[in-house]
Amino acid sequence: MAQYTEFPKPKGEYTVGRCQMDFSYTSENGSNRELTALFFYPADSDEGKERAVYAFPEYDQLRNEMLAAIGSPSEAASDPGFKPQCYEGLAMSKKKEKYPVLFYNHGAGNMPQTGTLWCEEMASVGYVVVSVGHPDGGFQKFLDGHVTSVSQDFIEGIKGFSEEVIMFYIPNPRMLVERLPHDEAVEISRTVTAAPKSDAFSRFALYQSEDTRYVADCVEKIEEGIIASQFKGRLDLKKGFGIFGHSFGGTIAAMTCRDDERFVCGINYDGNMLGCLDSDLKKPFMQLVTPLAHNTNAFLLDSNTGESYCIVISSISHFEFCDALFTSVDPMNVRVRDPLETRDLILVYTTVFFSRYLLGISEDISSISFDGVEMV
Repeated sequence: MAQYTEFPKPKGEYTVGRCQMDFSYTSENGSNRELTALFFYPADSDEGKERAVYAFPEYDQLRNEMLAAIGSPSEAASDPGFKPQCYEGLAMSKKKEKYPVLFYNHGAGNMPQTGTLWCEEMASVGYVVVSVGHPDGGFQKFLDGHVTSVSQDFIEGIKGFSEEVIMFYIPNPRMLVERLPHDEAVEISRTVTAAPKSDAFSRFALYQSEDTRYVADCVEKIEEGIIASQFKGRLDLKKGFGIFGHSFGGTIAAMTCRDDERFVCGINYDGNMLGCLDSDLKKPFMQLVTPLAHNTNAFLLDSNTGESYCIVISSISHFEFCDALFTSVDPMNVRVRDPLETRDLILVYTTVFFSRYLLGISEDISSISFDGVEMV
């Protein structure tokens, strides 16, 4: 397996700046939740600065402790010297007065930095992208230096969910590798999503969706200047927000679209639609998925009255929808497709979707064509 020491150069015209803001609020259930949010944004030059650090030093140890707790082998998430393609503290680009805003949510047991690949790419083409960190389900390092980790409740929840879902695969191994016919996939997806431990685990997605909606409140205050930053008056919020995420973050994207009118469209990167059974998002929603995720999510194609797409990609694994496409150092993660091809494939669908449904630019999603990719 080829080893990478940096992300590929983003395809857009802008240099990418990055900054962090920390927030806290009292949630609807009365708990205090601390959040980090990384802002990736268009800039005009790197100003002669060194590139940002990818992962904070404590991350690998914390992640391995979590893996041990759920019974998975430990592994290094990335090379310690791995470099992103963004820079801390750059001035925002002056090429446009305002820039549209996207939200990104990471997968279970990750950190907000693990969406860097896609956040950099979308910032390079002219979006401000807010990657939200979450208590309970991820790892965060705050500006004052303290670190938070995955909660024991979350670990028990993901163990129960994983054990339950595996029981569905044993009698029907086809669902792991083959896109099933629509009616069969809908029946399976409804059964999997309604299973007791799956339904119980979905409460964490509700918590994290609430986190995301709170950060959206803060972004509105940032635009107004109530929260001080260089983004005052520079965020185009008239059209609303777009949202996307990987794995559990894709679940959050669907829930947030369903529950908050400000989020006008969303994309799921290979996540399960836990907590969304019989939900009508009433908004455009795209799923970029493996055949397995199609089979566990197919009900959403029927329940959502907004324009729905399911892009089923063969010869790709779950981890290739996130930064691990380039950061992974695990020799067992054998990539069938070239990573640059995979990056381009996911990026084309993502940019065309948000251009069409957030920016209002006429783009034909059905005309996109890649080998081994099927649109449902």
